[in-house]
Amino acid sequence: MSKIVTRLIITTTLLGALGFLLFTKIDQTPYHQADFYRNTLARIDSLAQRLKLQQQQLQELQQRQIQDLPQSQKQSLQQVPEEGPAEEPAQPLEPVLDAPGLKAGWGKVNITPPQPVRLTGKNFKPYEQVFDSVYVRTFMFDNGVNRVLMINYDLWIMHPKLANAVRNSIHKAFPEVTGIYFTANHSHTSIGGWASGLLGSLVVGGNSPETLEFIIGQTLNSIRTAQRSLDVVRVGFGEVSTEGLVTNRLDQNGHIDNLLRVLKLENQRHELAVLNTFSAHSVYMDKDINTLSADYPGAYLDLLEEQETINFAAFAPGATGSHTPIGRKPFELKKMIGYSRNLAGYFSDLQGKIKTQNTSVLKYVELPVDLRSPHFRISNYWRFRPWIFQKIMGEMHPKITVIRIGNTVLVGLPVELSGEFYPELQSFCQQRGLSLMITSFNGWYLGYVNPERYYFTVSSAETREMNWFGPQNGEYFVELTKRILDII
Repeated sequence: MSKIVTRLIITTTLLGALGFLLFTKIDQTPYHQADFYRNTLARIDSLAQRLKLQQQQLQELQQRQIQDLPQSQKQSLQQVPEEGPAEEPAQPLEPVLDAPGLKAGWGKVNITPPQPVRLTGKNFKPYEQVFDSVYVRTFMFDNGVNRVLMINYDLWIMHPKLANAVRNSIHKAFPEVTGIYFTANHSHTSIGGWASGLLGSLVVGGNSPETLEFIIGQTLNSIRTAQRSLDVVRVGFGEVSTEGLVTNRLDQNGHIDNLLRVLKLENQRHELAVLNTFSAHSVYMDKDINTLSADYPGAYLDLLEEQETINFAAFAPGATGSHTPIGRKPFELKKMIGYSRNLAGYFSDLQGKIKTQNTSVLKYVELPVDLRSPHFRISNYWRFRPWIFQKIMGEMHPKITVIRIGNTVLVGLPVELSGEFYPELQSFCQQRGLSLMITSFNGWYLGYVNPERYYFTVSSAETREMNWFGPQNGEYFVELTKRILDII
């Protein structure tokens, strides 16, 4: 055998071994047949038992509180139905009673750093100007059984390392908290410097202990503000269809979730707080001008809080996995402000029509989710092996987080779910007398999930670079969400 042939055999063998080490086929096993599916479903029963316990504890608390009331207040106290759509018309607020009822408070604190830091994904350069400040906004909910925080950041994502650090600090400072629900507004021009590892270095400015501690400290301050403002609230939900603001960037003929959804809270001091969700990505701001901004949601919230009737406003992305704002290119600040103003116009048309009612319903659960092995995809049917993904991205242990407030259910997902899934989930909720608000970036991040029909037919970031867990992942999360909604 000649030296050339020997070298060829050795080279071929080495390349084959290297290929086997680095690459494998995409797993197309139907998720219903997989162990990760069965393992996750096995946890649903324990969630149902936990919810039953919460309900039992609330009923016992209500009975004790009612027994302690003077006879005159017992006669005037009306029990609020636990299920079904909101009653109408809403009645004027009654004086505060020492009786069962949901309390809520809210707080907003600036997280713009004292000195410029690198923006998310900005080539290691700190921002040169500030278009608008970025904030952490906190809702605190308490019904005497549960005390739940909903914490909303003007950040790109809620990275697990940041979420874990915040959780640990909250549990030390507020041990009475029974649940924490995270969201982020997904601004691509917000502050970085709060995540370690390769991913942290590449896209969120690396690991800056000063920035991390600053965010944690301001978060705790926002919680203290929310706690000081706790008061009995009435709760309402509304939604309105918008026109000309959002489009489906994967399929121009696909469904567009164009609804602005609003959760409305009215306390005994006649103060109003609102949580908004909308499916258009927060990518209106031009990333190349090196400017700190909360993107269009920041300008939108400013417009809402300028209204005399609104005391506090927050924004969380809805099902953003395939939806983007219309008309954002070429970028102009006045165009972005105009976009926010148009969205605020829809809010103004809606908010006065949202009727509120008393409730004592506050439920919170977390569902740990097992997954198919992760990968970086290189073609329709081939991927890098999972160990490469895990080396770069780290281990992922996501959860679905859920809050029920009255008859409104907030579902926090660790994925960017396509808006094309929303009608199925919304119909499922409506059949049970519930209203649905999907939010993203709940403290874990698993990339995009879109309908399976796009997985092999559309070559885009949403189906390739940012789709890490194979086909059917969207359908998997939709089924898990429906199963939780069925017991909440």
